[in-house]
Amino acid sequence: MNYLHEHCDGCHQPFLPDDDIVVCPVCATPQHRACYEANGCCVNESQHDSGFVWSGGKTPAAADTVPCPNCGFLNRRDARLCIGCGALLQPASVQPAKPTRDLFFDVPDTENLELDEDQREQLETLFNQRAALAAPGMTAEQEEEQLAGQPIRQTMTFIGSNALRYLQKFRKLEGGGKTGWNWAAFFLSPYWFFYRKMYKPGVVFLTLRLCLTLLLMPYETKALELYQSLFANASDMSDAALAAAHQQLFTAVIPVYIGVGVLLVLAVVSALLADRLYLGYVRASLQTAKAQQGRDAFLLQFFKRGGVSPLLGVLSYLLVSFVPSMIYTFINR
Repeated sequence: MNYLHEHCDGCHQPFLPDDDIVVCPVCATPQHRACYEANGCCVNESQHDSGFVWSGGKTPAAADTVPCPNCGFLNRRDARLCIGCGALLQPASVQPAKPTRDLFFDVPDTENLELDEDQREQLETLFNQRAALAAPGMTAEQEEEQLAGQPIRQTMTFIGSNALRYLQKFRKLEGGGKTGWNWAAFFLSPYWFFYRKMYKPGVVFLTLRLCLTLLLMPYETKALELYQSLFANASDMSDAALAAAHQQLFTAVIPVYIGVGVLLVLAVVSALLADRLYLGYVRASLQTAKAQQGRDAFLLQFFKRGGVSPLLGVLSYLLVSFVPSMIYTFINR
């Protein structure tokens, strides 16, 4: 079934062509998988006992829609990007000159000389483009909501990548949820922290991982040497010598298994703390940005701390991958 023009009852955002949608087998309500997982059940679970059956949302009236000049898809008149193809809609016929609410309404507008006029215009344009991508089709009522202690559109623009997913996570935490689970942090810690520009927890988990890797390297080297020796000489060894060699190898790999277990514990801790740490980082970063004197300083701070940094994620991965072996080789020269 095509759910374009429909809205998710969980986050009230319109469904996009590539969205991962879950349909409730009881009431047929379509919802983002992220919304379903955040709730732990159908968003209309409370209405199941009354026999509720989803029959479709309200389709915008023709007067409230404008066709995309690229693909012809009917979009809300205030939309910035086409839901059908992602093309930027024509400002004159589709979108207002400004968002429904000035994104800088609570930022000090004092004069400063940190940016020239062209730089300021470029950053403000980029800010508005990111806002359109992070929170498409947001209504004026939704813009009045707060997330991480700040206007929701500003927060989602700051988050950038996967803003909708973190919208659900943050709402759950702010609603009294004690903890969360972040699969990206579980599999990619400590690199995920640097990717999200959270340097302090990133350095902590990176240092722990580096130290653990350095401690394990002698045991890994010894275990590998014993295994290679056993593999090469097993046919020439007596049963007693072979049993002794196997016992020696087993003893040598025990510290390695313990180290792998510690790494797994670190990954679990990262996954459990990641969302709450990120919520605190977003809240503190926006407060810091708004404490700056003037819009120029706000924009510079906003882009410095907001969004993601794939480069830092890759560099932290390379650091963990190559530096311990370089240090170990230097020490054992």
